[in-house]
Formats: sequence, structure tokens, C-alpha cells
Amino acid sequence: MTDRFRKLLVIYNAKAGLSSQHVQFVEALEYLARHHYEVTLYPIIPEEGITSEWLMANVGSRFDTAIVCGGDGTLNHMVNGMINSQISYPIGYLPAGSTNDFSKTLYGKGQHSLLEVCRWVVEGRIYQFDVGRFNDSYFNYVAGFGAFPMVSYTTPQDLKNSLGYVAYVLNFLQAIPEGLSYSRHCRIVHDGIQEEGNYMFGLVSNSTQVAGIRSQLLADTSLNDGVFEVSLVKAGLSAIEIAEIIHMMNDENYVTPALTTFTFRHAVFEFDEPVPWTLDGENGGLMQKVEVSVIPKAVSIYISEDNEELN
Repeated sequence: MTDRFRKLLVIYNAKAGLSSQHVQFVEALEYLARHHYEVTLYPIIPEEGITSEWLMANVGSRFDTAIVCGGDGTLNHMVNGMINSQISYPIGYLPAGSTNDFSKTLYGKGQHSLLEVCRWVVEGRIYQFDVGRFNDSYFNYVAGFGAFPMVSYTTPQDLKNSLGYVAYVLNFLQAIPEGLSYSRHCRIVHDGIQEEGNYMFGLVSNSTQVAGIRSQLLADTSLNDGVFEVSLVKAGLSAIEIAEIIHMMNDENYVTPALTTFTFRHAVFEFDEPVPWTLDGENGGLMQKVEVSVIPKAVSIYISEDNEELN
């Protein structure tokens, strides 16, 4: 025990699918009090200007650590707020969204409770992971462009909460007719190497799965190796060809001219016109030129002592 109470901020997004099944505020508060933590609960209310970025800029420096309760998008906003406000303390993360790709890379499958995350803060260990700089913004695990990546932020929140991953699938199927005709010319320079082509969509990732799909191409991904993975799918494919690529991506030795993959530390993507991007499932805006660079071990997060996913 210490004579000084550590100050802990709990930020929660009530719209991200939180439920009483895995949020145990009373038990968690009692546990933290017994371990000399002074806790402040703060809800995210974007429509009133109370966001993770605002909290970090205005009150974040008052705390010794924080716990984020929400989906991967909520964590994205938290990390952006921390970096922009030059806050570097370790954080806990309670995944409470509908797909939670990044949390599955961090923790594996299965649900976790707020009480469990609090135990990691008190008794666990700290893991550092790389973050991507995207022009003037940041992302934790994926930046995507083209038609299909938009599905993540165009799927209604109420459907995400009620249907989970199925909601994304339904929205994806609805987007297929338009997506199949989507084509954008892109010039890419990554670590001194040049690529150029017409693409249907592309993903820059730091995760073992994206949109709920685990791929052998990403199976060996490390969250702190200083490089990100890129997957580019060429334009002009049929629905059957796309389905075949997704299926065959589970074979790490699969090679096809329709799919370009590489790793990088720094890359510049330049299009003939602005294209829509998504960052960690959030709207990344219309961008014609994007500079992406890896910031090694930029964020520290609490994990369990016996976490076998991360070493």
C-alpha cells in the first residue's frame, strides 16, 4: 500500500454496446479503492463536445492512468487525444464494441469485464504497441481506403449493438454492387519502393484480423515490430473473384496478381482524386494524398501477467 492515492480516469462510451454483463462499476470501484486508486468516471458525449480528445486536452494531465471502455473507435479517439496532448501514461482498455478487431489481437477471443481490466492495471504488466501516423491523425490497427472499408463507419450504431458482426456483413453485402465498380488510381512510395495501379480497396494494418476476418497473411503480425502491413486489391474483379481472394488469404503462401502485399515503415499514397478513408472503423475523411508512418511503441497498455497473445 502507498500513502498516496493514484488518480485514475475511467472514460466510457455508453453507445458502444456496453452491457451489465461485462461492466461492473461497483465491484471495480471497490477493488480500486482497496488498492488506493481515486477514480473519476467520465462519459463520452460527443454531441455536447465531451470527447476523448477534449478530456485529454482539458483534464487528462491530472491523472496517473486511465481506463477506456468502448469499441476500437473509442480507443482510437483516446490515443489521438493522448498523443496530441503529449500524455504518455499507460492505459487500460475494456473492449465493448461490436467487432473489436484490435482487442482480439491484444487479448485473444472472449469477453472481459471492467473488474478484470482493473486487476491488470493493479497487478498486470505493461505492453507497448506501435501507432500509425496518418497525415495529422493517428490510428491503432487499420487505415483503409476504397468502397468496402466505408462499411465500418456507415453501419448504424443500433445495428452494431443488436447484431454485432452480422451488421457489418449485411452492410457489406449491400455495398457490393457499387463496390465492384469502384476503381481509383494510386501511386505509392514505401521505403523507397514505388507501386502504382488501379485499386478497388486497400488496407494498412497492425492487427491479426480486420473486419472480424483473421488471415494467414496477418498471422505473424507483431504490434511492436516497427512495421505495418499493406494489402491492395486491384480494381475490376467480380464478386466471385473477391470471395476467392478472401478465402485464399487464409493460405499464407497464396499468390495472385489481384492482391499486392508488403510491409513498410513510411509510405505515401497519392490518388488522382480524393478517396474516402477509414481509421480504426471511424471516418477518416476524403484524402487525395496520405502520408503514413509507424511510430514505434507509442502507446503503453495494461495486459494480464499471463497474456499469451503478447510477449
